[in-house]
Amino acid sequence: MSKVKIIDVTLRDGGYRNNFEFTADYAANAVGHLTDVGVVHAEVGYCNGSFVRKKEHGLSSSVSPEYLDSLRRAAHGQLGLCVMVHPRNVVGEDFEMLAEHGVGMIRVCLRADQLEQGLETIKLVKSFNFLASANITHITTQTPGVVTDIALRAEGAGADIIYFADSNGNMIPDDVELLISRISRRVHAPLGFHAHNNLSLALSNSIAAVDAGAEYIDTSICGMGKGAGNLHLGMFIAYLERIGSANGYDLVKALQLSEYTAESVPLSSLPAPLMDVMLGAYNLPFDVSQRLEDTMSRLQINSTFQALRAMHEQDLFARHAARPTVISRASFPARLSAEGKM
Repeated sequence: MSKVKIIDVTLRDGGYRNNFEFTADYAANAVGHLTDVGVVHAEVGYCNGSFVRKKEHGLSSSVSPEYLDSLRRAAHGQLGLCVMVHPRNVVGEDFEMLAEHGVGMIRVCLRADQLEQGLETIKLVKSFNFLASANITHITTQTPGVVTDIALRAEGAGADIIYFADSNGNMIPDDVELLISRISRRVHAPLGFHAHNNLSLALSNSIAAVDAGAEYIDTSICGMGKGAGNLHLGMFIAYLERIGSANGYDLVKALQLSEYTAESVPLSSLPAPLMDVMLGAYNLPFDVSQRLEDTMSRLQINSTFQALRAMHEQDLFARHAARPTVISRASFPARLSAEGKM
């Protein structure tokens, strides 16, 4: 196995655990320690906020020149800084600032309902000579054909890396293997995978992605991330160590960094909330609270779990009526077979 390229997303995705309220000292120390671990890319925040910008969001929700300069110094030229953008939140002047302050990779969130704007953003990113990562989100809510089409169009727009985000934490290893194998035959750009741990499958799914040909894998320190969290950096390196493919990643230093983070960052190391387990099982997004509240009120249901099951049953009925096919263990192979890809 060639060396898997880890992109650590703690300072961005991990921010959903603590409202992005990392201290400047912790952020700089984390970047410095990540270089010791052997990680060569760190996603350090959003530019101008997440998809829904909130005034109360902290340090890494909207990266500043001062913040980026401190992280660049901490990296000592050994680690590349990455920033994630939502296309509707950024303009050319933002990319000028990011380039001036040491960012080397821009990760552009691609949503099927705002695809044209996303593709234009990739082209803009490339005009500033960044590495461009096209991060296709919520892939389990799209058909395999739609995901493939987005990947092909992103590559055509100039993306250097195509990433697939299991945003709902709904995938199992078979799904991941089919997805990566299918798309690796269609695109030339390196592929990456971003796992969520709703079903405690972040490690298994990431292994399946690598085995199917993915070259990039996202991790976070302590598994800190939105909802049930992401792939635990230390666990992934432990797996690579176990199979003899650590290739320069330092397991001891990774676990020491996890220990330091657990002591330094409140809410960094938590068990998966039970609600997030159900979100993963039912392929529901993290930001489901308004729909959940409406469902409980309309159906006079007092139990959150019962309401989530009712929402799932409504979704199944709607999907059956419209005849779409989402990426799942049952449907994904059948769709591939029908399209003549197996």
